[in-house]
Amino acid sequence: MSEAVLEDQPPFKYIAAKGELGGVFRIWYGSGEDDRLPFVLTLTPRYVARALHKPLPITLEQIQTYADKNRDLLMAIARNAKERGRRAVVLD
Repeated sequence: MSEAVLEDQPPFKYIAAKGELGGVFRIWYGSGEDDRLPFVLTLTPRYVARALHKPLPITLEQIQTYADKNRDLLMAIARNAKERGRRAVVLD
């Protein structure tokens, strides 16, 4: 892809992340905190347990640590899905 095409695309960056009861962990990506339609990547405990080769249950802290250590991979997954027209992906 040429640089001119990349320059026309809005920025795609990490906005925020939040763990929820039940162990679901959501990460928002977009052009910034005021992005009206951010991309949402959801990590489930099952996905992270499989990635870590650990049995369920796993803690929200383990999911957060996984997300921190795999920030580039998760952003690439989100960017790829967004480029294909998706606004959200659940990794289960």
